Amino acid sequence: MVRNLFLVLVCFYLGADYEVASAKNPAKINSNKIVDRSENNAAQMEGITFEESVVAAYNNNPAWFGSQTENKVAEEYYKQSKLMFLPSVEASVSTSRKKQKYDEISDDEKATSTEVGISLTQNLFNGFSTVNTMRASNNSSKAALYKLKFDEQDLIIKVLEAYMSVWAGRQKVVALKKKEENLKNTLNSQKSSLEFGVGTPSEVAFAGANYQKAVYERINAETELSAAKAEFERLTGLTADRELGLPRLSIELPKNLNDLIVVALGCNNSILHYRFAEQAAFDELNVARGRLSPSCDLRLEADRNLPKGGSSKTHGRNTYSASLQVRIPIFSNSPSSGNSYSAIAIANQKALKAEFSAQNAVLEIKKECIVNWNVYISANAMIQSSRSAVKSAELSSAGNLEESSLGLKSNTEVWDKENRLLESRIDLVNSKKQKIIAGFKLFALTGKLNLYSVLKKK
Repeated sequence: MVRNLFLVLVCFYLGADYEVASAKNPAKINSNKIVDRSENNAAQMEGITFEESVVAAYNNNPAWFGSQTENKVAEEYYKQSKLMFLPSVEASVSTSRKKQKYDEISDDEKATSTEVGISLTQNLFNGFSTVNTMRASNNSSKAALYKLKFDEQDLIIKVLEAYMSVWAGRQKVVALKKKEENLKNTLNSQKSSLEFGVGTPSEVAFAGANYQKAVYERINAETELSAAKAEFERLTGLTADRELGLPRLSIELPKNLNDLIVVALGCNNSILHYRFAEQAAFDELNVARGRLSPSCDLRLEADRNLPKGGSSKTHGRNTYSASLQVRIPIFSNSPSSGNSYSAIAIANQKALKAEFSAQNAVLEIKKECIVNWNVYISANAMIQSSRSAVKSAELSSAGNLEESSLGLKSNTEVWDKENRLLESRIDLVNSKKQKIIAGFKLFALTGKLNLYSVLKKK
């Protein structure tokens, strides 16, 4: 009875399905039923799902609200630039009071004059500054849109990293606590052996060092888990006090690294952001150059004079005028725009900087593709290796329990085997975490990661 109870507790810590057999088969583990409970569908668990975390981040993250505001500002600038093609229309109203004093015999003459006017000014040519300004605003708006999409992907990845850190951290802490308990028991066993003259001081010292290392690993894991919970709460506004399920990969990745790079170079949001920012910078350079070109404005005016009183013959006078104004810049040094040649030089340097940033973005994305692809492949291989190690350690641990019950194995050997099993399970959890994060990063590099793709189910 005690042996079966101990087996149940061991299997509970190891996360494996177990069955208590009859007395003829006291410790039988069905390897076909050994599953990882963390692989259960998150939607069927009473806890926080990854999808729920992402939605909460969309609704509670101030940084995401700031990214949306930047995009809206860029859109308003583009709308404003399109209005520059329309004429400027102004209406004016002026009133004057006039008094003339004659000799002592004549009466004084008093007159009130009211003048109403309307004017229309239409730019006909300005060195294509208006066209280039609209193009710059349009490209800036597109750059802001792709930056918003990049920030959206970055938010999802950050939520995923915090979510997976909490998920993996909890399992790691549980395993390390059990490992610490086993090493403490090993240390006590070595001390007892030394008292009876069986063990040696070096064995006690070695067991003590292993125990202290396990204590450090457990404390460090708990610290990392606390930090992951705090980051998760900062991003989503949710407290990670409920169970977290393992996210399902419902995404499609390119077949190989070369396909990934081709797709990323054409669709990556970061690259598109810098490319449109580069185009906008060169449009701004053309705007600055256009200030040196002649400009032509058409102005139409209509005035109505409505005097009251007096003897003037201009009562009810209407005035119409049309003018065509051509301006040729010779030297400009205004406080608002500065020197035209200096403005061109500044715009040229900004355009060069934007060009270099776009080139660097391409190189950076290529590097991210290579790194994350290798991490994904490595993590996938590590999962297979860890699963084999877990299965082997489970069988070895079960065998040690049987031999221990028969007196063929010492408790120290049983604890050592169990520690190896715990370490294998930690490796499996870490490799799953790396694979999922790397997979989502690869999907983000293709420009397809967004809220819709996260919520979409196969």
